[in-house]
Amino acid sequence: MTAARRSCLLGFLPLVLLHCSLSAALSRGQMQSGQSQQGMRRVRAVLTVEVREPDGSPLGAFAVINLYSFAGDSVGTASVRGGRAEFRVQSTGRYTVEVIAPGYQKQTEQVELGLGGQRQIVLVTLIPDTGPNGSIAQAGAPILSPNAQRELTKALEAIRESKLNDAKKHLDKVSLAAPANPDVNYLWGTYYGRLEDWTTAKAYWEKAVQIYPHHAFSLAALAQLTLRQGDLPGAIAFLERAVEAQPSSWRFQAILAEAYLRHQEFDLAQRHAERAIELGKERTGQARVILAQALLQKYERQRAIKTLETFLSRQPSDPSAPEAQRILDALMRPAVVTAPGLATTAIAAPSNSNVPQIADELALSTHWMPPDVDESMPETESGLACPLEDVLDEASLRLRSFVDAVNRISATESLDDEILDRAGFPTKHESRTFTYVASIQEASPGILRVDEYRNGSAALDLFPEHIATLGLTSMALIFHPLFKDDYEFTCEGLSHWKDGRAWQVHFRQKPERPVRMRAYRSGDQFSPVALRGRAWIATDTYQVVSIETDIVAPIPKIRLKAEHIFIDYAPVKFHKNNQELWLPQNAELFVDYAGQRMHRRHFMHEYMLFSVDEKQHISPPKMETESAPSLPGPQPNL
Repeated sequence: MTAARRSCLLGFLPLVLLHCSLSAALSRGQMQSGQSQQGMRRVRAVLTVEVREPDGSPLGAFAVINLYSFAGDSVGTASVRGGRAEFRVQSTGRYTVEVIAPGYQKQTEQVELGLGGQRQIVLVTLIPDTGPNGSIAQAGAPILSPNAQRELTKALEAIRESKLNDAKKHLDKVSLAAPANPDVNYLWGTYYGRLEDWTTAKAYWEKAVQIYPHHAFSLAALAQLTLRQGDLPGAIAFLERAVEAQPSSWRFQAILAEAYLRHQEFDLAQRHAERAIELGKERTGQARVILAQALLQKYERQRAIKTLETFLSRQPSDPSAPEAQRILDALMRPAVVTAPGLATTAIAAPSNSNVPQIADELALSTHWMPPDVDESMPETESGLACPLEDVLDEASLRLRSFVDAVNRISATESLDDEILDRAGFPTKHESRTFTYVASIQEASPGILRVDEYRNGSAALDLFPEHIATLGLTSMALIFHPLFKDDYEFTCEGLSHWKDGRAWQVHFRQKPERPVRMRAYRSGDQFSPVALRGRAWIATDTYQVVSIETDIVAPIPKIRLKAEHIFIDYAPVKFHKNNQELWLPQNAELFVDYAGQRMHRRHFMHEYMLFSVDEKQHISPPKMETESAPSLPGPQPNL
């Protein structure tokens, strides 16, 4: 008999390195039926709300989703980033979904829920709020039913894999259901583009823009065709519209910067290249090369050299690194310094040979996972300087105080687990409830010790799918004095957070520092995972109110393609000692691991300190969950 496969997803590496019991093996087929049945929650209906941008992509910004009964009573509230929330509803009938997001008009949708564990998806497309002095907002892009979206996703994946016959079959099916959907027409254009039938491709892309003038992917594709015809001003016009449609997309900013560079509008090329770098961070190698080229044409040679040297030192393996090195080598030759004409030769703009790949790079993303944190940057207020060092110092003090205050805490943890198909739709769903206990303490100078228990046990076979997710409550410790030197921090500006304001801070694991915050373990294989992400730190309390992460790079040896986490925090008051702590309210995890896509939600409520007898409820905004059956209290040997 072969050994059983064992796997767990671990957070907070000091926990793993110090305590073998918490990185213990997880065996398939060893679930204890009593515990698993006790942890299951029975629900009547599950409502999933998916919020979309006007172009149909998932909402990347923060949103509040409210669910009301027919009588107008509040049933639940979700504060989300990533455009997706789920509500578990015990009563049948009509409900109202309300979505509120900064920069968009408030949207409401009616939904009818039935019995028997019914699962229903509601798609809500937002409309930009142009303000009192703006023009009337255009209607949002048409949206697809779940079945049509599934066919569209299959068509997209077939195109990416060059299986054009399969792609056509799926496009034929989705066209019967939604012939006037801009995404469908865009993919038809991409399909014919792969066949090099550019006339038909252009007709479909023009139809997509006619249906929805802000369809950025089709606008970029039309810019591609215009460039092929040698009409650079026409291509710039299409790209400007694409940037207007998606101003937070670094890809569109970078392509527009390259177009301006070719058109010898160097100030505009510099502006859009710098904006692309600000939005896309380390993913914008080509934009850094474009920036250096624009600076050279403006006779800012030293700035160009510094831009290239910084890029090459930090990202030597980037696909654009050879081009950057070629330009830098040419600049270092004396002839380039003394003969300005040679500088033009060294920075010659790329030829049009790479233009046909633009539409492929900008192909529609699948919707099962929220956008990467570096795909776009949420909006911030302009003209406000960010005191990064002060923000980091104050947040670090709060995290140190948090560790000092939290010896042991207890909570009720509700966990929802979904296995998703290739189109991102759930194929299996399971819910469990645990009595959760965590202990955080500095075991010795410079070493934090974190223990987690569920239902009085540290065993990992309590989790669905035999995959354990540990340490999510420790993610904010990235800002703790012991760990913050492991990361590069950039303050992106001041943003709105619920009813307040927060500093928006980007972070990334330093390559020269040890990876200590997160790891995967399968059997005896242990793989540290470097993180990058974004956090929101309240301007008044300097508490971490939300954090969102992606992995720095896939890890092929463990078949980890992607991971996306976001966690919201909220204040919890403990009245007996008049103490307030900021603790996780909810966490969501999206993983493409070992050939399986998983979406997991953790909801924490009914917090207690071990020194406090009474239950303390988390402060509003509140995520309502179905009450769980009473479970026996934990008996950890602490």
